[in-house]
Amino acid sequence: MTAAHRTALVLLAAAPLLAACEDGGVIDKLLPERGFTVASTSMEPTLPHGTRITAERVTSADVARGDILVVRNQRGESYVFRLVGLPGDNVELREGLPLLNGTPAQQRPRGTYTVAGEEEGDNPLPPQTMTRLSETLPGSSASHDILDLRETELDNFGPVTLGEDEYFLLGDNRDNAADSRFGPVPRGLGIVRSEQILRRVILPADSAKP
Repeated sequence: MTAAHRTALVLLAAAPLLAACEDGGVIDKLLPERGFTVASTSMEPTLPHGTRITAERVTSADVARGDILVVRNQRGESYVFRLVGLPGDNVELREGLPLLNGTPAQQRPRGTYTVAGEEEGDNPLPPQTMTRLSETLPGSSASHDILDLRETELDNFGPVTLGEDEYFLLGDNRDNAADSRFGPVPRGLGIVRSEQILRRVILPADSAKP
């Protein structure tokens, strides 16, 4: 399988990430919180496929590195990803390790994790057992878990320097996420601007790490 073919499969499997996410109606704008269903494996192990989540309305002034956000790409598709890069940051991924302004994230092994297969669609995926890592982003005291499949073409990105109103997001299932590393065509998120940030996820009670 070629690198381009693998990337196409990742994009098809990873998007869209939220089911029934029509955010922006008049009534919706009055709701401080609302529920969604995660329709992809791109945020596992934090948000498994099918998880019901609650998200609160926020503006870009309210968000912080490490937050899980509901955002919309330029094609109008809604996603849920983790905020990694803030305006002015220099962002790079090197062999799967995020670097922010030249400082690498801290990662340590936490065993393995099996992502269930996806049978729907034209490109069904079998179950995948991945390495589970605890990651702490530079400038953050909180950690979260991510998944690493193997060496892939997604392990290296950038560097890019974000503009004054640009935000960079990554999926926790790092090798299966159509996140800010991909433009909105054909199905990625791309780098987002403040008006594309819709809500911040309030983690469900069962999302605590074992």
